[in-house]
Amino acid sequence: MTTTFAQRTDTHDPRVQLRWRNGSATFALALVGLMMANLAPLIMAVLGSLGFDLVDSGNILTWALLASAVVGLGTAKLAAGERRRWLAALGLTVAVVGFTCAALLADPTLVVIGFVVGGAGVGAAISTSGAAIAALRNPNRVSATSGVVNRLLVMLVLALLPVLGLTAVSVFGALALLSLIGLLLAVWLPMAPEHAAPVDVTESLQIAAPHRVSIAGIALLIIFPLWGASEDAVWTLTSVLGDSVGLDATALGLALSAAAGGGAIAMVLVTVLGNKMGRATPLAAALVLGGLIKIGIGLTADPTTLALLIVAVNTIYGLAFVLFLATAAGLDARGRWSAPLLGAYLIGSSFAPIMGAWIIEAVGIPVFGAIMGIVSFAVIIPAVWIARVSVGAERALARGSAERD
Repeated sequence: MTTTFAQRTDTHDPRVQLRWRNGSATFALALVGLMMANLAPLIMAVLGSLGFDLVDSGNILTWALLASAVVGLGTAKLAAGERRRWLAALGLTVAVVGFTCAALLADPTLVVIGFVVGGAGVGAAISTSGAAIAALRNPNRVSATSGVVNRLLVMLVLALLPVLGLTAVSVFGALALLSLIGLLLAVWLPMAPEHAAPVDVTESLQIAAPHRVSIAGIALLIIFPLWGASEDAVWTLTSVLGDSVGLDATALGLALSAAAGGGAIAMVLVTVLGNKMGRATPLAAALVLGGLIKIGIGLTADPTTLALLIVAVNTIYGLAFVLFLATAAGLDARGRWSAPLLGAYLIGSSFAPIMGAWIIEAVGIPVFGAIMGIVSFAVIIPAVWIARVSVGAERALARGSAERD
């Protein structure tokens, strides 16, 4: 019986299967890499209790996030190589020391220094976890599973910390503990497969030719943070948007909680379907819907409608986010493009609140919504092309492995 191409792809995929050990290491480091951004409101509250005003607290958080992003980008090449585990261990050691100092030292200046140093160390978790995702089979499913695990654990941490009390010890101590767990698990990070460079799928299309993969990777590192900044601008300014239409704090809190749940549901959907759902078509649909919803958020004057749109846009965001990450992982099994992806995203995310606030003050909420929506529309064509190259590269890698066998 003739072997189908789909069967050959599964049989000869040089990436490794997702297991408990490599999965726990990859997902734990991904959680550590994004935890500072997820705990941003709590960190701001702690910095305020130390005597810093709102502007200073925001600047401190921005510097810590930028430190993570810069280190994540700067170590991406190393994370895609043979020293992935060594890099993760070194970075997380720095993170443990930095966050522990921030948690235990009394002097506010030393707390800030420790926090920023810890943030820089976390940058290694960003690059190594991103690269590790590319080493695992079925990038759609792995990326989505990482997102689901992240959401669930973040929700748990966000629920526990206020109960323990928002202090430097609890918040920065939690970051130190999570970094320590990541450090202990780093030895299980999956390494890049021996044969990780894709060959051409066909001589006519050349869809996975090396130069196309490189162009697609560079383009992805440009459009992903742009899209992410537009999404995060809407998310971080939901209280401002809510105030403009009379959405009270209780209803806004419920909407944000439901929005987080909606994003998790979208990620579960991708986890179940895996690569069967493809990338280009669902990513295009998510970008179109997300753009329309963001425009609607800017135009609505009804609080209930706004709450529903906030839930909807975050659900679509969860779907698009994991598809972007899967696209980067599919481009290169070594993690050449998935390693720097989250670092690039964090740079855009760091400036999203400032950018969004400036636009609202300058031209108003309706124009703000329109601009954020247009960003989604602007990246559709390049995103679809990159997704097609990603799928082609994945198939080419499997074909090349099959030919070697």
